[in-house]
Amino acid sequence: MKTNVFAVLMLLATTLTYSCKEHKQENSDQTSTVQPATEASPASGTKPKDYVVTAFPDTILLGKNKEAFIRIKDLKAIELSNSDGTSAGIELSYKIELTNRNSIGGHGIGIPTTDFRLELDNGNKIAPNSIFVNAEPEATKLSDYDKFILAAGSKPVALNLFFDQTRGSIKLELK
Repeated sequence: MKTNVFAVLMLLATTLTYSCKEHKQENSDQTSTVQPATEASPASGTKPKDYVVTAFPDTILLGKNKEAFIRIKDLKAIELSNSDGTSAGIELSYKIELTNRNSIGGHGIGIPTTDFRLELDNGNKIAPNSIFVNAEPEATKLSDYDKFILAAGSKPVALNLFFDQTRGSIKLELK
């Protein structure tokens, strides 16, 4: 009988010991999750300001035979700032999705974005960094990011697109 009582007491002591250790771990886990959240809040104050950019319409048909279907995707705008915190302008980036509407056996389409112009609210028009998008007949191709650097205090109004002696305009709104 002494061995049974001793075994029960050992089992009880072991259970209480492990249950107390689990409770202490839960408390230490809670404090560790709170600390990183407070440490991350000052870092979020140095994050650059993001703008919401909308394009309407976001698609356009260009070309003499309306063979180039262009969609503007992933519009992003980030405020640029100097080391002293003053605004140095805005970086506007986007991707182009080009669909070639020519039939199989037709010609491929290539569009250099150096022909595009971003119209600003002050009337100026600027050219982007250069990328080239090409698509085979009945195929769609997504470009890499292309970007414009806007001067401080200016906002985009429209993106003018040119292809095969045709022109189209997509209105932009920056919020």
